[in-house]
Amino acid sequence: MLLLALLPFSPLAIHPAWAEDSDVPTADVKVSLDVPATPEQVFSYLLDFEHLQSIIPCIGSWEMSQRTFGEGASAMVRYDIAAMHRKLPVSLSRADAPYRIDLEHLGNLGFTTVISLTAPPSTDGGPVTNVTILTPLNPPPWPIRKYFYDAVHVEWQKCYATTLDNLAQAMRSMQTAESVAADTP
Repeated sequence: MLLLALLPFSPLAIHPAWAEDSDVPTADVKVSLDVPATPEQVFSYLLDFEHLQSIIPCIGSWEMSQRTFGEGASAMVRYDIAAMHRKLPVSLSRADAPYRIDLEHLGNLGFTTVISLTAPPSTDGGPVTNVTILTPLNPPPWPIRKYFYDAVHVEWQKCYATTLDNLAQAMRSMQTAESVAADTP
């Protein structure tokens, strides 16, 4: 009986501030953008780790393996997002042409990033592909949860938004180069 009376003062007792919050927002990092290219063009571009290296700003370093294109391509990368610095091997583990690419970040602190491509109706008659980058995550535990949402999650979202802006610019540049080549006798 004494044990039950002391339970509220025990460090094992669940303090309201330590309890799991049922209103915790999603930890998933997800960004979408319409890109001016066909799904096939975007898919082919994203299969190349050399291209990914040039458009993803939050990966501070890439150490490429021998294979850098298509399923099985791999590298060692270092993510630099706010105060999160994580070095992980990454592998292009799935490529379902032309609609899905999975990047597996391996290891104890690893995660999966899914790139989905859909072809919405074009409003101007030109090709367009909606590209979504999604990294599903579990919310981190207290006490780092607040920092994750206030800093890491915000910066990760910005990184993916910039990645998609860079992809759209690369696709516009490719189409301009193809247009110039087609006009050259």
